[in-house]
Amino acid sequence: MDFSSYDKSWEAFENIFNEKLGIKESWNKIIDFHEALKPATYWSLLKALDVESEQLDIKDWMEQIAENSPVPKSAIALWIGITKLWDEETQTEYYAVYLNGSKKYDAEDIDWAATPSYEPEENYGIVNVLTKVSELISGDKDNNALLDWILPLSYCVFTIDEIIRENQLNSQLFLRGRKQLFVTVGFEEGDSVNISPIV
Repeated sequence: MDFSSYDKSWEAFENIFNEKLGIKESWNKIIDFHEALKPATYWSLLKALDVESEQLDIKDWMEQIAENSPVPKSAIALWIGITKLWDEETQTEYYAVYLNGSKKYDAEDIDWAATPSYEPEENYGIVNVLTKVSELISGDKDNNALLDWILPLSYCVFTIDEIIRENQLNSQLFLRGRKQLFVTVGFEEGDSVNISPIV
């Protein structure tokens, strides 16, 4: 697989995202794209992951944060960051997402997310699918860096956008009188994507 440039993966991701499909179909498409470039045994295992059940967990996690720590009226945008955490007790690294909010928003410049005005307590959620993805691709030393970038970003963008876009989320928990909240999903220090706003 020629991953000297990440452009092909990014283009495939954007094309699939713009189709606005459900999480299972979107996930399978991004897997199929990469499998066509380099067959490997882990692709079928990645496609078998239960992305639909975890989508419900992510929705519940988002709503619980909004219930426990109401979004202040001054916030106009939410940042959902993707990160890895280290568990000292088990000596294990695992994927998580976290939610912050900001009084600022710029669709072209992500710097607004670096200075949150809303940092709810207990705002981290474990993403078991991504931890499993990381385990499955860890043996592919040639392509691990690319796959450990594009697959977590794709998964989080696809699933959270569908949650919001298809009105699975109790939007009133977040809006509280506002007409909308902008939402961006991405890595702490890396690529991010503006997804459907909460309306």
